Amino acid sequence: MIATHPLWLVLASFALALAPILLGTVTSYIKVSIVLTLLRSGLGTQSIPGALVVMALSMGISLYVMAPTWDASVRAGQALPLSQILSNPSLDTLKALVPVAAPWREFMQAHAGERELAAVSSFEFPENPQPQKDQPGWRAVMLAFMLTELRQAFCMGFVLLLPFLVIDLVVANVLVGLGMFMVTPSMISLPLKLMLFVVTDGWILLSRGLIHSY
Repeated sequence: MIATHPLWLVLASFALALAPILLGTVTSYIKVSIVLTLLRSGLGTQSIPGALVVMALSMGISLYVMAPTWDASVRAGQALPLSQILSNPSLDTLKALVPVAAPWREFMQAHAGERELAAVSSFEFPENPQPQKDQPGWRAVMLAFMLTELRQAFCMGFVLLLPFLVIDLVVANVLVGLGMFMVTPSMISLPLKLMLFVVTDGWILLSRGLIHSY
């Protein structure tokens, strides 16, 4: 049995505390959750699908997207001297864990927009400019990736909400033309939106679009 140093318990607790933050910063969860939340807003329902459903579906899609990155990280970890690292944690042994994080950096850098990377690079210490490096730093890659995810999520949400907006406008104009001012437009538009979403296999199209965006 491998002897584990007590310091690893502290590091493991710290990693578990940071897990929700890492989930949103180094994975596809941000974009997926924003798009699904915008879908709920476009349908005009405040609680259907519920927050738990949105979170679960976002997690499912994110796990599917991040599976290759996770597999590459596991393969990199299998080549490390785990017995030495677990029994004697030090700065040198912790540096040996860098290859495990490399696939996550590659994922973020591959899906970070060029404009976001250039902008974030210009943010760093403008009073003391540093020479350009071949590879941007971790913090630049992570921030550029998050900004790119937010931009793409809003773009996808805009396209997603357009058909629902058309239905709302048509229903509102028809009700005004018929003089039915006492009828709430959402009572008529919601069934039409649901029918449109189901007939077009909206869940499959939306999931495919999110997955193929990576």
